[in-house]
Amino acid sequence: MSEEATIEDESEDEQQIPSSRPQTEQGLLQWSFIFQILMKQWVIFLLLSIAIAIFLYLNARQRRNKKQISSTIRHDHVQGGNKEISRKTQNKRN
Repeated sequence: MSEEATIEDESEDEQQIPSSRPQTEQGLLQWSFIFQILMKQWVIFLLLSIAIAIFLYLNARQRRNKKQISSTIRHDHVQGGNKEISRKTQNKRN
């Protein structure tokens, strides 16, 4: 009988040892700690990639707008096929 009591005591002791993993109401979390870190790094990588893409897109759009405005001010912006003709006439003036 004493052997059975010690076996039961050991199993109770094993259940009382706290684990290093966080626990929820449902028990131990299903994800490992390393996988959670990798997931966070992927989320951070994804968010940074999206932010960089948006930043580059906005800068390119601003450059296009500035070029368009400056070309209309300098009268370089001529619609249609008249652009080549206007350049030839400018060279003749010089």
